[in-house]
Amino acid sequence: MTERGVGGERGAASQHGAATAAAARPARRAALVALAALAAAALVGCAPPAAPAAPPRAQAPSAARPAASAAAPPVEGAGPVGDGEVDEEEARLTKEEVARVLARVAKARGLPVLRDVRSQVLGRGEILQRVRAHVEREIPEGVLDHQREALAALELIPADYDFTGGMYRLLEGRIAGFYEPEDQTMYLVDDLSESEAEETLAHELVHALQDQSFSLGELLRFKAGDSDRLAATHALVEGEAMSAMFDVLVGSAFQMDEATLRKLVALSTALSSVGDTPLVLQESLGAPYTDGFSFVQGLRRKGGWAAVDAAWRALPETTEQLLHPDKLAAREPAVEVAVPTAAALGPGFRVVFEDVMGEQALRISFAAYAHSEAAIGAAAGWGGDRFAVLQRDDAQDPARREFALAWRLRFDSAADAAEAGKVMERRFGKACQRRPALGPIAWTARGSDMAIVAGPYARRGGGEASAAGTCAGAKTWLAEVMKGRAGAPAGKQAAGGKK
Repeated sequence: MTERGVGGERGAASQHGAATAAAARPARRAALVALAALAAAALVGCAPPAAPAAPPRAQAPSAARPAASAAAPPVEGAGPVGDGEVDEEEARLTKEEVARVLARVAKARGLPVLRDVRSQVLGRGEILQRVRAHVEREIPEGVLDHQREALAALELIPADYDFTGGMYRLLEGRIAGFYEPEDQTMYLVDDLSESEAEETLAHELVHALQDQSFSLGELLRFKAGDSDRLAATHALVEGEAMSAMFDVLVGSAFQMDEATLRKLVALSTALSSVGDTPLVLQESLGAPYTDGFSFVQGLRRKGGWAAVDAAWRALPETTEQLLHPDKLAAREPAVEVAVPTAAALGPGFRVVFEDVMGEQALRISFAAYAHSEAAIGAAAGWGGDRFAVLQRDDAQDPARREFALAWRLRFDSAADAAEAGKVMERRFGKACQRRPALGPIAWTARGSDMAIVAGPYARRGGGEASAAGTCAGAKTWLAEVMKGRAGAPAGKQAAGGKK
């Protein structure tokens, strides 16, 4: 891999073409923040994964978790390690080469180089092993299993979908490299084309500079119940890396139109996805890059990189603030919503996972129920939310467990809640639905409030789901959830208008 083309002189037309070509490859350039759907827990990557922006995180049996692998220590300027024969001349990444590109990236971004960046080129299989090991270290046991249950209960993934396996399959063919804050090392895959390697190197070195100035590992560390804030930070991290990468590769990130980038990311993600990849996971993969790029470009238009630096000093606290600059300027907080209760389900049910969805994840979820414009409009009225995954163990059958989901939302106005209600009605109708595998699902909206309940349903050994509840029970539970506390903290106008 060489540095050719990085920061070279190009005409405006060719710059735009190069920017478009670079943007069209994100699914191939994928590296991640611990699998975007795992919620930006720590690995900093260079293309669309997940977040996460997908909904939940949770608890589950260790047998379902990805196995960790022993990670070899990083080697500066090392050749490829692991699977397959690779041309050493093409694969070698020297310390001097990294230093040259790092200097160009630092100049373009305006961040200081505080230390050298270690690098290692690895085979694709070993890269994936390191990702698995990282997830094993960073994500609490069972999180992926209960994330699966929340997505399944809302019909965002099929009831029998192998969520953990699917995420790794999705990642395996895409990952091109990642920056690991824990050991301050940049890892690249050994089979990249020259253009992919050029883009990945520039992008990952932005992450290295971010880590040196802002301590990424701590900012992106997994914290239960903190997904929306993590998603907002993740988007800033990736959006800035995209913007600076384009500056380095084609002279200016403003050669890339934000709407075009969204279309290219969506197309490349869809074309390169594993055949059974649910739409919500595809959308979650690209959101940190596209939403983050729009956010950073908006800051740069107003105040250059100094405005981006200011965002690092006062990070967006919600994805609502990330998506709406006026909300960030006002530091508008989310409405505080209590964890939904489940007394109506009877004894034995306990909350095993609870979190905030946030506007970005709500938009991605609604996009599975309606066309994108309707989803964006309905999610834009978000004011605050909290959902809970509940579980009841079977004393007579240790392999059998029941699951259910409750979700309480507060919108900015009754009109906003009604708009969200149209999306729910389109997908689930007005009345409670009893589903053969997932049990009942029911929702209601009153004023600016909405509540949704799904389940209970049972699984034996984590396998096939079967209904374990009735609509009569769901309606009683729905009324209980709707009574839960949702109040507007100081500065939040709960009756405010549309964004």
